[in-house]
Amino acid sequence: MKKSLIAVAVAGVFAAPAAMADVTISGAINLGIEIAKSSGSTAGGASLTRNLLNRNYSNINISSTDDIGNGNKVIFNYQMVVDPASTIQGTAGNPVNRNSYLGVAGTWGAFKMGTNENVYERFMYQADPLDGAVGPGGNLMILGTPGASTAFDTGQSTCGPTHLGGGCTGFYRRTDQTIWYESQNYNGITFEVDYTLSAFKTNGPPATDPKVLSAGVKWQPEGMPFYVDAAIEQHEDMFGANGIPVPGGTATAGGTSSSDDATQVGGGYMMGDLGLHARYEQLKYKTDGSTNGRTEYKRSAYWFAVKYNLPSGYVGGELGIAQEGETNVGKVVDTGATMLGVGYFHNLSKQSQLQFIYASTKNDAQATYTQAGAPLGGAGSDHQVFHVGIKHTF
Repeated sequence: MKKSLIAVAVAGVFAAPAAMADVTISGAINLGIEIAKSSGSTAGGASLTRNLLNRNYSNINISSTDDIGNGNKVIFNYQMVVDPASTIQGTAGNPVNRNSYLGVAGTWGAFKMGTNENVYERFMYQADPLDGAVGPGGNLMILGTPGASTAFDTGQSTCGPTHLGGGCTGFYRRTDQTIWYESQNYNGITFEVDYTLSAFKTNGPPATDPKVLSAGVKWQPEGMPFYVDAAIEQHEDMFGANGIPVPGGTATAGGTSSSDDATQVGGGYMMGDLGLHARYEQLKYKTDGSTNGRTEYKRSAYWFAVKYNLPSGYVGGELGIAQEGETNVGKVVDTGATMLGVGYFHNLSKQSQLQFIYASTKNDAQATYTQAGAPLGGAGSDHQVFHVGIKHTF
């Protein structure tokens, strides 16, 4: 009897891989040593330098597909943030949900449900040669944000007129409770529409219904050396301008409802080993019932990037320029910023890479743009970061 049980158990162990053959584990661990510095602010704050380990966007993916016939399949992916340098559990550490979904895909495209970095954000990735927009020097420091010491936001459940003294400003964000459609390729044209459900609707006061709509279209003909894309994103009842500092307070305050909009257009061209990218973005925030007389805020930004492939890897450089903001009662002076980033990426193998990145963000006297890994400073604080790391994909 015991021998039979052992035989069954052994058979089960060896049978499990066959049953799990369609499950894939993949990911990337990206860890490096950084020196990050922020200068003093215009309000008199002192400068500060930190040495740290930065995990960037390290993640592990568990994915699976199930063929259900007629060219269709059920698709699943669960992505976890991992941080080899931290013992913290939860949002700031190990492990926590990142971009995950369950859906159906076929020749008609794909429908997915879950959490998502929406199409508006993902279009910025291709325009960022410093490893996909998320690490030190990434374009999330300038694009998708009006400053407010914000580079990336998650979720929409905590957004509101009084959230942490302000609303949710960022368009570089991951959303919860999301459904989306990704189109098939129509002779080089693809599009995507993402929409969040009203899972966080409240009856107030004030009654709010924080939601996100993101849509984008790209033209990238097969075999051609260029691409062009455009995207919009709208945030309802997320009160983004409440979190934007301006002299004398915030861009807006309080309010009964809000509608915040972002628009971007961009493109790129490859000339052999040389790639060029450019992008323009405008953010607009509007709050109904603002209590400080400011009901609107807007700002524009430009992004330029270059990448050159080498036999050993590649080099990249980028420049981001955020212009001064403007409210319905006039321009907010000295709120612009300039970011410069350069990097060299040396391939050790097909899976491993050495990374050397330097980035600097220069703020005008009232600007509050930040830099990954750098200490958060006040208005007018400049930031620098130098990163030496290893990226390992599997």
